[in-house]
Amino acid sequence: MRRWQYRVVLALLSPWLAWDAWRRYRHARPGQRQAFEQFGRIRAGLPRDGLWLHAVSLGEVRAAAMLVRAVRNRWPDLPIVISTTTETGAEAARSLDLPHFYAPFDFASAQRRVLRRLQPRLVVIMETELWPNLVREANRHEVPLVIANARLSDRSYRRYQRWGGSLLREVLAGVDLICAQSAADRDRFAALSASRVADCGNLKFDLPVRDTIPEVRPDRRHTWLAASTHPGEEALVLAAHMTVRQRRPDARLILVPRHPERAAEVLRLAEKQGFTAGRWTDAEASGDRPAVEVVDRAGLLTDLFAQVPVVFMGGSLVSTGGHNPIEPAAVGRAVLHGPHVHNFRVVFAALAEQRAEREVADAPELARVVEEVFDQPADWVAAGERARSVVARHGGASQRLVERLAGWIEPRD
Repeated sequence: MRRWQYRVVLALLSPWLAWDAWRRYRHARPGQRQAFEQFGRIRAGLPRDGLWLHAVSLGEVRAAAMLVRAVRNRWPDLPIVISTTTETGAEAARSLDLPHFYAPFDFASAQRRVLRRLQPRLVVIMETELWPNLVREANRHEVPLVIANARLSDRSYRRYQRWGGSLLREVLAGVDLICAQSAADRDRFAALSASRVADCGNLKFDLPVRDTIPEVRPDRRHTWLAASTHPGEEALVLAAHMTVRQRRPDARLILVPRHPERAAEVLRLAEKQGFTAGRWTDAEASGDRPAVEVVDRAGLLTDLFAQVPVVFMGGSLVSTGGHNPIEPAAVGRAVLHGPHVHNFRVVFAALAEQRAEREVADAPELARVVEEVFDQPADWVAAGERARSVVARHGGASQRLVERLAGWIEPRD
């Protein structure tokens, strides 16, 4: 792609983007959005001369939390402001006690307004958000820009190779540093002509690791959790649960759609398949546990991982590419997953090396392994111990990243 083509695409999308910005403003809770914020109209009073941290959604915010902690330890007086794209990301960002705004669409004028308002020392973008106009405007304002915790799946790599063209080369040349999650990610960026790229490790490995594995709640001993599931995957998970309940009628499933707004849809699917099903919030309030609890709120997974003995990571029985298993591993839970984990291949490989995960091919195999874990819980607890040690052993990425950021932050102290 060339820059003029990118401008044409943005121009064609602008009516829809304007409508979307207005719709989101109208549906937001009072005080949580400013009209047309995504066009650069961020509110007054956000801190200047600090770090602008951008994290798209929930997963990126969780990784950003590790960096925020390290930055605050090193530079306690450095202002930090965080932007997100999604509502779930915004909710997670507010829990970090940071000033928040919704990131602008990648119009040059919108990015320019934000940069002029914030006057940041440094822009840090989590994972792989390569926005051409943000990079160009940051360069024009002489603001360093770093991609942190960068990853590039096989699919994204092939797409960039095919469609990136001169615009991608220009963007990569304008980024001051790409801190990749792994050597494989570093090599993919380098193959795309990125010259300033380093393997800094995965920030998500810096999650606090439990000293001991939490005891499973007594009412959850025969409960399993399907985390971050996607359309088409819930039907497979429910089919597996039906098989499990034929042998163990007291078995229960907590089903967590990747997007909580799909809870009603997933609940209908469970009921259609013959389950007694309910929303997680209702079950918590009443104490009445149906065969399937559908989680209808964001931000609950960390607590849920600690409550149940068996965790299945979604996005892996469909071709989404999987979701990060580090969080359950950090609380001492080994994970089950399907064959499609290319987005987090390095992490799953580290767990596999220590026999801290199990791959299943389909719904019947998922049911069989869940039953096996219920029958032999001690073996799975030992696998959880190994998972926890994997996380502890791979930590330190936030400190390595902070050392690299020091050259841009400290000269103006």
